[in-house]
Amino acid sequence: MDALVDFEVVLNPTEPNVTFKATGLTDKALSATLKKIVLNSLTLTPKSTAAMLVAAPANLLALAAPSVLKKALEDKKTVDIPLDKPLGTDITVSGQTVSVKVTSPELGSHDGMLMVSGTFVVS
Repeated sequence: MDALVDFEVVLNPTEPNVTFKATGLTDKALSATLKKIVLNSLTLTPKSTAAMLVAAPANLLALAAPSVLKKALEDKKTVDIPLDKPLGTDITVSGQTVSVKVTSPELGSHDGMLMVSGTFVVS
């Protein structure tokens, strides 16, 4: 069954780009803040008769959508991304497994790349 008011949504760019900035790190999560949304326009193409009747006002609203999203979310929305396990790795050397874990992780940058520093525990 078709929707009563049905539109095809066309985004420009087709796949909007979202940039996050890492803002915090613990053993359990990485916090990131949404810095930038690249969405230039949103167009609604009617797919039903009822949609054709409201296409003009719907597209007026769609014109405002990118700036409304940007104002509501850029530099305002922070999310915590859970980590499966604390940062670290296991290395096998001559048949022995050495575990390297990061405690008290801190975020930084080096040559424009994300850098994690902290105290390493080797066991």
